Amino acid sequence: MSQQASEQTYQHYIGGEWTEGHGDETFESYNPATGESLGEFHRGTETDVDDAFAAADEAREEWRNLSYIDRAEYLWDIYHELRERTDELGRVVTKECGKEISEGKADVVEAAHMVEWAA
Repeated sequence: MSQQASEQTYQHYIGGEWTEGHGDETFESYNPATGESLGEFHRGTETDVDDAFAAADEAREEWRNLSYIDRAEYLWDIYHELRERTDELGRVVTKECGKEISEGKADVVEAAHMVEWAA
């Protein structure tokens, strides 16, 4: 897909950094309920997937080396962020999946409960 100069093309988040990845191809994502364009995104490549797996392996080692108290603190921070941003994130889920807003918010609340359980 072509990209207009004024439009943003969303990147990949790999290893704690935003990156365009290794490919040049992009795609547009649409709200399945309304057909509204949500944005243009870089299409991931096999190399991007390999980079993401390598970053995840590295992060797993760092996570493993944290104390259970430090891990719990990270999880509690995530829990509180999810709860504070439930409305905002619920709208994102709703647009991305074409769900009713109540379902989008419920998905965020469920994610918060899963993180709470893990903490």
